[in-house]
Amino acid sequence: MTLRQLKYFVEIARAGSITTAANTLHIAQPALSHHVAAMEEEMGAPLLTRHARGVELTAEGRRLLDRATSILRQIDSIKDDVRGSASEARGNVSLCLVGSVAPVLAVPLFRALRERAPAVQLQLSTGMSREARALVEARRVDLALLPIASEISRLEAIPLFEERFFLFGAARTWGVESGPIRFADIGDRPLVAPDREHDLRKLIERTALSLGCPLNVRYELNNPELYRDMVSEGLACAVMPRNALAASASAGVVAREITEPAIERTQSLVWLVDHPLTPAGEAVRSALVEVVGTLIDNGALLARKLP
Repeated sequence: MTLRQLKYFVEIARAGSITTAANTLHIAQPALSHHVAAMEEEMGAPLLTRHARGVELTAEGRRLLDRATSILRQIDSIKDDVRGSASEARGNVSLCLVGSVAPVLAVPLFRALRERAPAVQLQLSTGMSREARALVEARRVDLALLPIASEISRLEAIPLFEERFFLFGAARTWGVESGPIRFADIGDRPLVAPDREHDLRKLIERTALSLGCPLNVRYELNNPELYRDMVSEGLACAVMPRNALAASASAGVVAREITEPAIERTQSLVWLVDHPLTPAGEAVRSALVEVVGTLIDNGALLARKLP
């Protein structure tokens, strides 16, 4: 299997169509189909399923896509790796930030890199922790900031900060009472939360189970921005880290720290052991650690800095 074939396969997967990929690659469709057939014969398994609208990856095809993406990214970075140094980092680095802290971290991080490592091109994506985990495990990002580092094997991690959970609700609907609230006193308030496979939902469900305090999760959403809308409009409350809805205070949202027990989670900067960082990746890692520390010190990031 050649690098050219891997590039062809990645383009087919991206386009979802052999015809579209052939046009993008400027090669004949029969020739591209021949390359796919040769790859499938070599792998001993079908890589694509053909249908009227194009193609879909088989399970084997998805595994090949993960590996091919990683290999091609490493090939593309070889030149930068060889030329780069700690004092002159250059090249592309991909980073995924969980959505709850991305609005606070993104701009300061880009600013820090512009000043410290202007030759580094940061490719930033955001998502929920489950999505960030999938990206780092599949080697589609070099680094990720996420709260479930201990659950991923083959991982290097730097714990950066610890954040506490709060109950958020619209003042006009749930009153203006402030101050801490016991977990048991959340009661039957309607809640919006991610689905049961999400680490945040698992965390609050475990707490509820241990206390014998069932929660009234009326809405399931896997989008932090929609949480803010649901809470601001008074349709539901949310149990979230303080930073997730910090900007909603000005929209009439009350935040009450949860106690008895307090709910906390640690956010860690992670990368795969077998996917070592380039000098550019190390520059991004260093910049992010410094930015997090500065934002916590000045109160922009509401968390406890870890040593």
